[in-house]
Amino acid sequence: MGIFGSNTMSFLGGVAEGASKEIARQQSSIDSLIKDASSVIMADRLSTRKRRQTKMSDLGDKYNVLKNKGLGDTEIKLVLEQDMYSDIIKYSKLPGMTNTKLNAFVGVTSGSDVNIDKSSLLNYLTRDIVDTDLSNMQLNAGVDTLGALGLRKPIGQTVTDNANFATPKKTINIDDNLSKVSGSMSAIGQRALDTRPKTSTAQFRRQAQSVLAKRYNVELSFVLNVGTGGYDVQTPSTQSAAFQQVMKEATILTEKYDNMVFKDFSMDDSEAIKTLLYGDSQSEIPIIEDKIVNGNKVNKSYKDNKIEDLSKTPVLNVNRFKDKPKDTSNVVLPTIENEIKKQLSLGASKFPVDIKAKYITFYTTEYIKKNPLAEFKDARAAAIAFVREQLEGKF
Repeated sequence: MGIFGSNTMSFLGGVAEGASKEIARQQSSIDSLIKDASSVIMADRLSTRKRRQTKMSDLGDKYNVLKNKGLGDTEIKLVLEQDMYSDIIKYSKLPGMTNTKLNAFVGVTSGSDVNIDKSSLLNYLTRDIVDTDLSNMQLNAGVDTLGALGLRKPIGQTVTDNANFATPKKTINIDDNLSKVSGSMSAIGQRALDTRPKTSTAQFRRQAQSVLAKRYNVELSFVLNVGTGGYDVQTPSTQSAAFQQVMKEATILTEKYDNMVFKDFSMDDSEAIKTLLYGDSQSEIPIIEDKIVNGNKVNKSYKDNKIEDLSKTPVLNVNRFKDKPKDTSNVVLPTIENEIKKQLSLGASKFPVDIKAKYITFYTTEYIKKNPLAEFKDARAAAIAFVREQLEGKF
């Protein structure tokens, strides 16, 4: 009999068999974990690469469009990086747009000398869409006897090897010099984006005519043309040299204003109005030099002009209609208060629509008389509000 008895040998055999089964169970569990983890990581890599490829394709198409529209590579970098593409495309469709004007919408503040090509730019713009970093990945699967004995690689390393084998890691070269290119939408671009209501060219023309009329001592007024919704200029001296000069110079100024505010976006409306009509330096103002008009020297300074703020929408004060006109000899309509009393005495349950329309037209005209520079739509809105206020609760 050996050194160990038969019972001892049977016991050791049982232990070995139990250990073998435990190791097999561990191996099965670990293999399952490795398989699942590898599948998840590979699926994530494929999804990431597809997302990156889609992004690069979209950026590449936009790059080509911007390049065809004449933008430089540094400008394109800022446009794509700062999501200005839609705005630039909208600008590019404006009448009279040129490559130079379009590039001026993007302000490059630094890095204008950095060399950029399409490939390096696309890699830079998608630099954050990369494979999950698997370096030093560790997975804990509980007791790992073979791993503890050094008979198998760590689980994390095995998962990494499997993922790299099925989806080899790709190296993407990023040119860090592109980070030196900085800037934003230029002041010109910001003015073009400004959606605030601006003084229209028609409003500016009337303002210019009014300012110039004072300068040339011409009596001038604006009368609403109900048919067109615009204004007609009235003056007792339509054929005078001074009046013709006013109209000529107002046209020059209006063209300048239109270019500054609505085409070149070099100034906002309030700044353009101040520069063109009230500027201190006449070198900036395209008005013909002082001259002798009708025997009188016209030499008023622009400083003599009173600055009016045309950048704001006029306040529609309906109470102004309650003031009776100074001269009512030519007023055909009775006051709306008397007309209301008349209709009520006749037993009317509703104020006649045709008479209501006449009062709206009448009060629109009255509004214009007191606000010569107001837009027709604003005057009509005030008139409608006033008439509605007078009728409220009466019918």
